[in-house]
Amino acid sequence: MIMKARKLLRQFAVVGASATVLLATACGSEPARSADGTTTVRISQAFQSLLYLPLYVAQENGYFREQGVNVEIATGGGGTQSWTAVLGGSADFSIQDPVFVPKSHENGGPGLVVAAIQNAPSVFVIGRGGAATPNDPSVFEGKKVVVSPEPDTSWAFMKYLIDQKGLKDVTMVNVALGSELAAVAGGQADLALSFEPTVSQAVVEQGLEVVYSFPANPDWYPFAFSSLTTTEKYLQDNREAAQGVVTAIAKASKFIYADPAATIDIAAEYFPDLSREVVAAAVEREIDAKGYAEDVTVTKESWDRNMEISLFTKNIAAYPSDATSYENNVDTELATHARDALQAD
Repeated sequence: MIMKARKLLRQFAVVGASATVLLATACGSEPARSADGTTTVRISQAFQSLLYLPLYVAQENGYFREQGVNVEIATGGGGTQSWTAVLGGSADFSIQDPVFVPKSHENGGPGLVVAAIQNAPSVFVIGRGGAATPNDPSVFEGKKVVVSPEPDTSWAFMKYLIDQKGLKDVTMVNVALGSELAAVAGGQADLALSFEPTVSQAVVEQGLEVVYSFPANPDWYPFAFSSLTTTEKYLQDNREAAQGVVTAIAKASKFIYADPAATIDIAAEYFPDLSREVVAAAVEREIDAKGYAEDVTVTKESWDRNMEISLFTKNIAAYPSDATSYENNVDTELATHARDALQAD
């Protein structure tokens, strides 16, 4: 049985070791072959998000097919749904906050983190009147700050920063996700925590400014924010296909930094409802923040930072522990091989 639990960095679940899930992951399956000889791989993303841009670049530039895999992308509608798709066997990989893997382990379930997708804590703070430096937390003191309801991402980040820096006279105002800009524009609050592309919409379309950047804070970077996850069984049975997926995503991440203009073209295709100016600003901000993983290896430093927040919000029971340790959750072999292969090209 999969039991619902508190959520962090969007909605999370406590994954129980149900007979159904264990049976699905234990049985495995032969990888499906397409007519062109490629192996079909199913990836479930939590949302269609600019944070997951390496996935789209790999797809549009043909990097997956270069590696012999035919990737089918589905959208779960949240981290809970995308990870559950992997556990239930309807997806081979998922992309979301990697905390689902140690949560699964705490409940006797499977899971591995195999590559970094978003390597920065990509939360920005928008308001009126820019700060001298984007990582000076004193900007929050004496202010009303919009966050999503407890225990979602922006609430967790703001609460942790207040405690970490001993900030005084900060009032957190809870609003529904997507209502951040209206709260600031309407005078309900002074500042708002948000993600791309909402941040760039605020800057481009409403004349607001980024007054604080979590990625710019050296105490927070790198951060395992979004990762590619799978199960031990899938990796054991489909090592070649898994390697192809990781290598393609690693190549796409390098492309993003090498050719931002072409990357923006791809992003604009995936987000047609946004103006090109907003898309360009959002992609450029993510590049400047080094959000896209230049090396898709999930490092221990980035893992530690995620686990510290997860423990703070009680989304995991303990850290470090056997269930939550870096060594028992992160497989770096695929990412290492991808890096070596791309350097040799």
